[in-house]
Amino acid sequence: MKNSAKKSLKNLKMAAEDYLKEENYALSLSVCEQIKKEYPKNYFGYLGIIKSVTNNYKKYVPEDQLRNLKKDFEKVYDLSKKSLKESLKNEFDEYCLDCMEVENLRKTKKELTSKHFMKGLYNDAITYINQNISTALAYNLNGKRITNVYDLIKGLFLLSCLIFNIIYANYLLLLTIPFGVFGIITIYSFFQMNFFDKGKPKSEKEYLNTLVKESNKKIDELKKEIKKIDDGIDFYTNQKSNNLLNIPQSFLSDIENYINNDEQEVANNILDELIKNNIATFTYLISEYTNLSKDEVLLKIKPSVKDEKSNLSKFINDKTWERKNSQNEVLLMRKVKPYNYVVIAFIALISLLSIIVLLNNFYEINKNSFICAVITGTLSTFIYNIKAGKHSALIDTFNDNLLSCVFNSTIVYNLVYMSITNELNFTYGFIQMPLTFALIFMGLVAIVSLLKYNNLMVRLRGE
Repeated sequence: MKNSAKKSLKNLKMAAEDYLKEENYALSLSVCEQIKKEYPKNYFGYLGIIKSVTNNYKKYVPEDQLRNLKKDFEKVYDLSKKSLKESLKNEFDEYCLDCMEVENLRKTKKELTSKHFMKGLYNDAITYINQNISTALAYNLNGKRITNVYDLIKGLFLLSCLIFNIIYANYLLLLTIPFGVFGIITIYSFFQMNFFDKGKPKSEKEYLNTLVKESNKKIDELKKEIKKIDDGIDFYTNQKSNNLLNIPQSFLSDIENYINNDEQEVANNILDELIKNNIATFTYLISEYTNLSKDEVLLKIKPSVKDEKSNLSKFINDKTWERKNSQNEVLLMRKVKPYNYVVIAFIALISLLSIIVLLNNFYEINKNSFICAVITGTLSTFIYNIKAGKHSALIDTFNDNLLSCVFNSTIVYNLVYMSITNELNFTYGFIQMPLTFALIFMGLVAIVSLLKYNNLMVRLRGE
């Protein structure tokens, strides 16, 4: 049985050697696995498996497969004769070094793809910032940043009425105190909004110039990073060439994916998936072809280089929102029709006739009070803030402006009148005089309201 067993092992070894010579590695692997199983104390089975899998050390095997072969070689080294150990070890170690060069090539390729991806990401960020700059500079800015000036004037007027009424105290305090308090709140809100919250007021143009300078500084920083990346690409490109020189020619057919110079193309594909927000595909590609992590790119790198929440982006979003609101306002505003001009002319005629009648019956009017009231009403009409008031139709603007004009004129007239006469009849002060001011001012208010209304439509269309 002993001689028969030895003969069987011998025959198996001869068959395996023949297959190896014929480069029939599939059959040699099968025979060597049989030897390993039936004769585990003989090193030939383990060595034959290594040579069959590696095509007699001419084929590259991946790192995980090489780890299994290293375990087989440990058996070869332990079971082989002392005289063979060194030569067998040198041969296997040389093969492992060749495989390590391939592994280095794989890592170098990942580094190159990573560099190209980062360069593409930085260039995309530069493009994004430049587009934002161009978009922002295209806006027709009015050069103002101080807001709600009309509210300030209104607040100062109401406060002045209260102060005047305190100096000349009378029952009109019932009216001027609540409006005066409202005026104080309005004044405080104005300064809080324009000075305390935002610092020294700047024009929109000046503010935009600051944002553009910050954005250009960011572009310069990105360009410096790209320069560093280009240096890294040159370094790893040379390293890849050196890796290829150290890899056996017999390996090349097995590592075509690592040899190809397609790093930039692969990086562009990964960047495209990121830009399209195809996170699943992006995650697979970034982990497969680069040494970057998805979370690192999405949570840290991308937000830092392509800041979609930057002050410039916010400025553009605000302007876009303003333009959208303006377009909506234009759609809601009714166009001025020919009959509106006829109505305004009729109102102006009535107002003119009312003024003539008033001048012929001026004995009921206090001259000083009337002059102060007319000045107030005229100013009120011209500084009326149509944006803050009603403007869905011309009649709304007219009514709102006239109401404001009459109220301001009446309160000034009554305050001055009472400071002079120390008396004020309710019917005279709160019915007769408001009606009088309504009649004499409605022509001016109608004309000014028409001009303001048309001007607003033009501005809204142009924004």
